[in-house]
Amino acid sequence: MLLSSRQRFFLQVGLLLPLALIALAVAVPRTGLDAGLSAAFYDAHAQRFLVSGSGWLDLLGHRLGKSLVLALWLLIGAAAVASHWVPRLAAHRRLLWTLVVAMGAGPILVTLLKDINTHACPWSLKAFGGSADYSAEWFVSRLNAGRCFPSGHAAGGFSLVALAFAGEVMNQPRLRRLGLWLGLLTGAAFSLLRIAQGAHFLSHNLWSAAIDLATAALAFALLAPDRAAQAEAAP
Repeated sequence: MLLSSRQRFFLQVGLLLPLALIALAVAVPRTGLDAGLSAAFYDAHAQRFLVSGSGWLDLLGHRLGKSLVLALWLLIGAAAVASHWVPRLAAHRRLLWTLVVAMGAGPILVTLLKDINTHACPWSLKAFGGSADYSAEWFVSRLNAGRCFPSGHAAGGFSLVALAFAGEVMNQPRLRRLGLWLGLLTGAAFSLLRIAQGAHFLSHNLWSAAIDLATAALAFALLAPDRAAQAEAAP
């Protein structure tokens, strides 16, 4: 049976790509790439990460970047609420609420996962001037949690891929492409910044990307109508 354009997109971006990212995330710690990439940004003599003290970079790339993504999410949420009273938005109500869920589900799941594992940030490990030993235990108490895995900042950036699924459902190829590239590039930029600061390993960010892609796809698959299919079925 041939798949529709929407089904192919959801299969490729919402399932196959996350699975590929998970496979890569599992592989990189075992190959030493996690530690090696973080070490490239670490000054062993000064015992600090090279950009950890860069106030302007943290302000622009971390705090401002995260705030802009949050502001967009809140704006979409406000539009979803307003759709109950504003006739012009009423036709898009379900899509707007789905977008709110799709953008928020991944970062929320990442935040919850941080509380149940012992993965520590690179800057907390003895190998990078910290005091903690490497640990990768799961289902621990919050008191013993490392509060670093997966990457919350990367999850915020990658959450923008929800716009791509909105574009697919709305049969808007331009929005689909924009959302996909915006989400992937923003998430990658956030990831690189936090790796350089010693806040996360590469694998932490890859897991965040996979979680965001999969949860956004699931949200739209379950909650959003296929506008193109509806149009074809209409008399």
